[in-house]
Amino acid sequence: MTSIFEYRGLIWNFIKRDISQKYVGSLLGLYWSIVNPIITLIIYILVFGVFLKVRLPGDDNIWDFALYFAAGYLPWIAFQETVIRATSSIINNKNYIKKVPFPSEIFPIYVTLSECVNLLIGLGIFFILFFILKGVPTIFILLLPFAIIFQIMFTLSLAFFLSSGAVYFRDVPQMLAAIFMIWFWATPIAYTVNLIPTGFQWIATLNPAYYMLEIYRDSLFYGKIPDLNNMLPFVVFVLVLFIGSIWFFRKTKRGFGELL
Repeated sequence: MTSIFEYRGLIWNFIKRDISQKYVGSLLGLYWSIVNPIITLIIYILVFGVFLKVRLPGDDNIWDFALYFAAGYLPWIAFQETVIRATSSIINNKNYIKKVPFPSEIFPIYVTLSECVNLLIGLGIFFILFFILKGVPTIFILLLPFAIIFQIMFTLSLAFFLSSGAVYFRDVPQMLAAIFMIWFWATPIAYTVNLIPTGFQWIATLNPAYYMLEIYRDSLFYGKIPDLNNMLPFVVFVLVLFIGSIWFFRKTKRGFGELL
């Protein structure tokens, strides 16, 4: 990744261009990144909190469920949107790859970093909601940057794998919508893990997104040091996946010129 660092100026220019182009011609512009998750939060809280009466174990407060859901959903939706966009980053920038001699790793990287804006907006929405309902967050909020860093690494790892795979198998981007829909409902976001039948709760332990969101919830909602049983497996998994994704991308990118 040392050679990529040399192109940090170019990456920054791509990020600025991406953010500016995303909302060009839009009346509300960047505000859509705030309006859309708020509307979705309200709908899910109404459905699960009001109509289905989902609550946290031993807690009948609907607002605690609302904060629990927001602490998982907002990082999740940023993660989902980033992976989906980054998967098509090589295909969408094929003209650059075929004509300009710089590392193609730049494209998944700049999309991933550009979409961090949505993650930060989502966390800002959570802080406002938390402040209204609970007051000032605990000091453990200072651990939040670690959750963000490892989410970025996890996202970028998937971006390297999938963006490269999409060059060879063009159905990959189309498959992601269905995959993420299944993944969302398989992850305790709109419900708690105790609602999963006891004999099937082990499935959650195989889901890296479960660990990622639990780290967010520990620092954002519960106000405690992230559980090592949740944090360490996710950290080790992400580090191994990140290294493997870089190796995979560099091996497969040799065929980009012919296939694009």
